[in-house]
Amino acid sequence: MSNKNTLINDLTEGPLSRQIILFSIPLILGNLLHTLYNLVDMAVVGQFVGSEGLSAVATSGQVTMLMYCLGIGLATGGQILIAQQVGAGDREGVRKTIGTSFTFTILLSIAVTALGLIFYTPLLRALNTPEEAWTDAVEYLFWCCLGVPFTYLNGGLSSLLRGMGDSKHPTWFVAAAAIANIILDLVLVAAFGMRAKGAAIATSAAQLIGAAACIVYLYHNRDKLGFDFRLESFRMDRRILVTMLRLAAPLAFQTISINISMIFVNSWVNAYGVIVSAVNGVGTKLYSLATVVTHAMQSAVATFTGQNIAARKQERVVKTMEISTIFTMIFWLCSTAICVFLPKLVFGLFTHEDAVLEMAPGYMLIQIVMYLSFALMSPPLGFITGIGYVSLNLIIAIMDGVVARIGLSLILARLMEGPQAYWWASALAGFVSVIWGWLYFRSGRWKGRKLLTD
Repeated sequence: MSNKNTLINDLTEGPLSRQIILFSIPLILGNLLHTLYNLVDMAVVGQFVGSEGLSAVATSGQVTMLMYCLGIGLATGGQILIAQQVGAGDREGVRKTIGTSFTFTILLSIAVTALGLIFYTPLLRALNTPEEAWTDAVEYLFWCCLGVPFTYLNGGLSSLLRGMGDSKHPTWFVAAAAIANIILDLVLVAAFGMRAKGAAIATSAAQLIGAAACIVYLYHNRDKLGFDFRLESFRMDRRILVTMLRLAAPLAFQTISINISMIFVNSWVNAYGVIVSAVNGVGTKLYSLATVVTHAMQSAVATFTGQNIAARKQERVVKTMEISTIFTMIFWLCSTAICVFLPKLVFGLFTHEDAVLEMAPGYMLIQIVMYLSFALMSPPLGFITGIGYVSLNLIIAIMDGVVARIGLSLILARLMEGPQAYWWASALAGFVSVIWGWLYFRSGRWKGRKLLTD
């Protein structure tokens, strides 16, 4: 199905190791660029505003991530559905999914933006936002809310392309957004002194540029895409929408449950003051950086699994799991070396405050355990997503994010003093996903599941 007359890339034939590498590299670069412009927000605000700015961006970032959950769920649901449609050779289904996804994403993003503008202040209070960081946090979050529609469109359309086997072009869209974000950060925060608000405006504008680039590309290649962009093509297909929502709802609640648990834990950490909050804020950004490879591999496994399971090629699904696990473990070894030997250097990219830098080595050693769970959970979670068993992902997320993370936090807080108890709880909670995910894959029960395209 992959030829010059179509944007679809068939991943059900050919050398699997080479295909996974070629598909994953653009995903890794895209995730790295996406993380980069979030890190630039932190770095620029940390250098030109200080620890209160770091705390504001980190705390507000937890709320923005919560708002993005529905969009992430919808985008991933569309990616899974299209991947299986490609594997089954259902081109008409691909066309309907594009139109339905496009329209519903716009409607959903407008609703989320409205809710965000109504509730962002109470959410910041619930997070125990330090008083010194309050004004910056409020301004940062307000402007981030306005950028939600662009974030949803950018992520949703890029995920549809990935489901069709194209991981290269979404990377170019992220690159355009990243470059714009870095330039605007330096201009608005460093040059114009707009503090955290300037970083939020830069991020929202960058997402607008990324979404516009994606739409222009799709329109220019509408013949190869098989979607003509006429008004009637944007009509939502009821069957497609129901299938997407069945996929998206558990995926969204999965992300929401994890983020809510992190909000609880981070609110307890913030109670230790602005320095600890700043350490936690830098750690949250490093968390994003550490998942660049693992999230890319998870997305790749989902696409490869979706296409090959629909093409009835289960042996390629098993091989995909083996290859992806090797890649994520190699990355974990590299990240461990950085955590052990360069903790202060890494934190120094965000702040020069001695009190924050002194806490870096102990914090980074705990993160080695967390990063190991990322490496081991990504392949099975991507696999479960690819076969369309998203309700299992939701169950795993609740056990991981809510039961384990909050439960361990409450237990360890009684056994240990200081914020380290909460950091250890977050690090250990991820192994719930590791155990459940691999147990299901090894059980082989997935081989008899009904496909989305059946």
